Amino acid sequence: MSEVNIITAIVGIVLALITTFCFNIGIVYQKRGLKEAAIRGIEIKTEEGFIKVVKTFMKLFKIRSWLIGAILGVAGWFPYIISIGLVGVLVTEPVMATGFIFFVFAAIKLLNERVGIIEYIAIGILTVSPILIGLAGISDVELDLYEFVPSLIIFLTVSLSLSIISLTVARKKRGKSSEGLFIMFGGAILFALGGSATNILAQALIQTGEGFQWYTLFQLPFGIFWFIFGGNYAHLWVFLGFWMMAIFNLSSLPYYQGGFQKGKILIMYPILDSIALLFPILAGIFVFKQSFANFPLFFISLLFTVFATIILSKYQVAFEEMGTARNPTNEELDT
Repeated sequence: MSEVNIITAIVGIVLALITTFCFNIGIVYQKRGLKEAAIRGIEIKTEEGFIKVVKTFMKLFKIRSWLIGAILGVAGWFPYIISIGLVGVLVTEPVMATGFIFFVFAAIKLLNERVGIIEYIAIGILTVSPILIGLAGISDVELDLYEFVPSLIIFLTVSLSLSIISLTVARKKRGKSSEGLFIMFGGAILFALGGSATNILAQALIQTGEGFQWYTLFQLPFGIFWFIFGGNYAHLWVFLGFWMMAIFNLSSLPYYQGGFQKGKILIMYPILDSIALLFPILAGIFVFKQSFANFPLFFISLLFTVFATIILSKYQVAFEEMGTARNPTNEELDT
C-alpha cells in the first residue's frame, strides 16, 4: 500500500487537533448545560419516545452552555471529515485522543469534578493507548467501494446488535446505578458507527475525482442525483456515507447525552471516547482492509483500552451508588 506524504500527514494531524479541541471542550460545555437542565427539571428520558426526546432537546437548545457545546461539536465534524480523507481514520483517531488532556483540565476547572488516583491512571492509559496505535505502523486507505460491501454489512449487523442489547439492558436497569453505563455503551456504539460512516464518506469523496468544489456541500445529501445522472459509483457512496453518518450520529445523541446527565463526565466520556476509537479501528481492519506493521503493539494498546474502560465503568457504578444511597438512621449507626 502507498504511504502518506509528510505535508499531507501534517495537514491531517493539524485538522485532527482542531477537531479534538472542538469535540472535547464541546462535551464539557454540554455537561455543564445538562447540569443546569437537571436543576430546571429537564431530563433526557429515551424511554418516553421520539417526540418527548425532541421536545427535551428543544429545551436544551435554550440553555447557553449546552448550545455552545453543541455548536463546537458540529463545527468539529468539518475538519474531521477532511482529516480522515487525508490520512485515514486510523491516524486521525489516535491523534484526537491526545485532546483528552484538555478535556480533563476543562472538566476539573469548569465542572469542579474530581476523581481518585486509580481513575487518573485509567484516564492516562486511555490517553496513551491511541498514541501506541498510531505508532503501530498503520497502512494508507485504499477502499474498494465494491468489495467492501459484504464486510460492511456484517460489521453493521454485529455493531447494531450490541447497541440494541445494551440499550435493552438499560431499560431493565432503569433507576439503578448501572442504567447510565448501559445507555452510554449503546449510544457510544451508534456514535462510533457515525465515525465509520464518516470514513466511507471521506474516501468516496476522494474517489469521485472532483476534489472539493463549490457544489460539494449539495452533493453530500443529494449525491444520489449525481449518480443517477451520469456520475460514477463513488457518488452513490457519498450519498450513502453522508446519510449513514447523519443517522448514526443523530440517533446516538439522546443516549450518550443521557449517559452524561446520569453520570460523572470524567468517567462517562472516557468510555464514549474508547468505544468511538475502537469500533472505527475494527472497521478499519475488517471493512477498510487497513493493516499494522506492528500488530503486537496494536494488540497491547487494545488491551490497555479495555482494561481502563472496565476500571472507569466500575468506578462509575460505585459513584452512582454512593450518590443515591440514603443516609443511615441513628439506630443503624449504633448497630
